[in-house]
Amino acid sequence: MTDEVRTVQGVGRAQAQDAWGRLLSSTHLPWSIAELDADAPGFRATVRRRHLADLVLVDCTCDPCSGTRRAHDIAATDGEYLVMLMTLSGREVVGQGGRQAQLRPGSVVVWDSTTPAEFVVQERLVKRSLVVPKAALAEVGSRGLLLTGTVLDSSAPAVTLLGAYLDGLSSTLDDLPLAALPAARNATIELLAAALQDAPAGPPGHPAVVRAAAEAHVDRHLGDPALVPASVAAALGVSLRTLQRAFAPTGEGVAGHIRTRRLARARDELLAGRTVAQRWHYADASHFSRTFKQQFGHNPSELPGPAARAR
Repeated sequence: MTDEVRTVQGVGRAQAQDAWGRLLSSTHLPWSIAELDADAPGFRATVRRRHLADLVLVDCTCDPCSGTRRAHDIAATDGEYLVMLMTLSGREVVGQGGRQAQLRPGSVVVWDSTTPAEFVVQERLVKRSLVVPKAALAEVGSRGLLLTGTVLDSSAPAVTLLGAYLDGLSSTLDDLPLAALPAARNATIELLAAALQDAPAGPPGHPAVVRAAAEAHVDRHLGDPALVPASVAAALGVSLRTLQRAFAPTGEGVAGHIRTRRLARARDELLAGRTVAQRWHYADASHFSRTFKQQFGHNPSELPGPAARAR
């Protein structure tokens, strides 16, 4: 976990625009600043950026400005992310995928790093962003699906709960012991998944219901070396074909979901300083490291704290 506070203040307009573009790009994702408010005497911005394992929590205050994410900004982005933006005060317009969201205090919008986007800050803005790798959302399976540029219902109980949790997380994150970080990180992912999508509903054989039951079964039996798609289907009392069809919309497959969940659990144990390769059914440390990097984009040794010593 790192705590980084940076500001832009008291410089000329051209220098401020350049400095704000570099600061925004280094603390959020790459953006191009189109212009600053021509009527303001000077531009001010403050950004506080903190890591929670592979998640990033960013608190930002800035004067009116506008910016875009186009092809060159997307190409400069290392990885694919989902970003949840919560407006704490001020007004901003965010556009993506042909949709425009007018954000006011309490508004929540989610945007995708792989699609062009734009924003216009209309008055001094205080916002909080949660930057989440798409690989992390894959850990919660079908609950991590969302349409690009979606505005969440800020009055929905799950969204309200997520906002309150992030308030508490922001105020306590710097004091959390290392061993508590995996739990805090996983709670963030689970609450985000709940806010993104309602629980699946339908008759017992509906694919969404089958998938939800399968994901729950997988989580309960991750340590079982006999956990395979056929055993999951048998436990649910459905055919293997029915089970595979329930996972088809995401292109992941049952075996892929089992692998993703085991790697996520292994990462949590690495962060706590435990040795994991054999425990999670990998033949050796090198095989585990290769698979881990394919899933998360970095080696186990690059995790913070004792994880770097605990493969």
